[in-house]
Amino acid sequence: MSGNASRWMPLPPRRWLPLLLLLLLGLQGCAPLHWITGETLYVMVVTQRRLDWLRRDVMEERLWAPLIDDYSRLHPQVRLSLATVEEDEVEQELRRRTSRGLGPDLVLVRAPMANTLLKAGLVAPLPDTPALGRAIAQVAPRYLERVRDGTTLAGLPLHEMVTLACYNRERVPTPPRTTSDLLTMAAAGRTVGLSIDPYGIWWTAGTEDADRAVAPILTGDAPSSPEEIQRWEAQITGWLTWLRQVAQQSKVDIASGPEELTDGLIKSRLDWIPCFSLTLDTLEQAMGERLGVSALPRGPGGDPSPFNSLLVWSFGLDSSPRQRQNAADLAALSVDPLIQRRYVLDSQEVLAVNSTVETPVASSGILAALAEAQQQFSSGSPMWSRPFTVGHLNRVVHRLEAVLQQVMVGVLTPAEGAREILRLREIQS
Repeated sequence: MSGNASRWMPLPPRRWLPLLLLLLLGLQGCAPLHWITGETLYVMVVTQRRLDWLRRDVMEERLWAPLIDDYSRLHPQVRLSLATVEEDEVEQELRRRTSRGLGPDLVLVRAPMANTLLKAGLVAPLPDTPALGRAIAQVAPRYLERVRDGTTLAGLPLHEMVTLACYNRERVPTPPRTTSDLLTMAAAGRTVGLSIDPYGIWWTAGTEDADRAVAPILTGDAPSSPEEIQRWEAQITGWLTWLRQVAQQSKVDIASGPEELTDGLIKSRLDWIPCFSLTLDTLEQAMGERLGVSALPRGPGGDPSPFNSLLVWSFGLDSSPRQRQNAADLAALSVDPLIQRRYVLDSQEVLAVNSTVETPVASSGILAALAEAQQQFSSGSPMWSRPFTVGHLNRVVHRLEAVLQQVMVGVLTPAEGAREILRLREIQS
């Protein structure tokens, strides 16, 4: 890759992706690497406002010490240079940089965007190197399927984040295990928070057996038979009927988004909320012993369908053979079982993608809840487990959320809402 390295200066910490950039910050700041002017590895980190609204003020480099030490020992001549880009700007930015021969060597990005970038020819398929071959063999197949296009992989999974339930233990001594328990708790005076964003409400589709009906709309899968569509309509109608009933409960608060849910729990306006695992550190610091964490409740239709976010390493187009090898070695090393286990133990917010690493549930209640949420996600729910591009999702998700809101406030009946949702299948992928 040609170009002036000064164009890729480290950005202020307030813009770095939480948790994952501890890795990058550590590599950038590690003394043996920082002062070497030899080989440079260029990394682009792609953030998304809707999921990365939370920023840490303190980042501990020691969290990533095993990876930093191992990589610097193997590559003492390599220096890391990084930049962050918002997800809605990354395609334009990659085109601009690649046209000038300044494209990154690695792109740290969520799985749907990795698929989008590969289809657009803006990243390379996962290289065929011995190190990456060994790494792929260790990654659980369900993660690889989310970035697979035929025999091609759009990236190497790093780790996943999931939706859980967070609650105030002073107000909710025992978390609800079913949606019936949840509504009973609300009827008893405890305030339940929901929101119309992916991890605020999508988990409820599985509890009403509607996740398989909604999944093709989100992923843009091919149309199905008239009989199956009729069955989907009935399943979605049942789900929307339940949501309408929930919205009518006086102790159920429909928040504007995850920030309002989190703030409401911290300030005791809300007693129970769905929460994304990246918020756990902030919640724990603010609430201390008051914070309870559990898996989401199941319903009469089955297990919940928790939102899941998978981060992957994708590879740029402009790397020299040496840079490509360095990038492959860093990505492969990040899924080493010891390093993956360290991610889980030290963060208690992410889950390992390495199939040999089991979540140490005996270590904490939070890890036990994370493991159960992971099991809920992998038990068969198709909502987010298929490969899809971010472009199609963006075309349908806001319209889908608008229909949900209209049903919950009574503008549409559940049956009308179900028909509107099924019409979204006509949107081209």
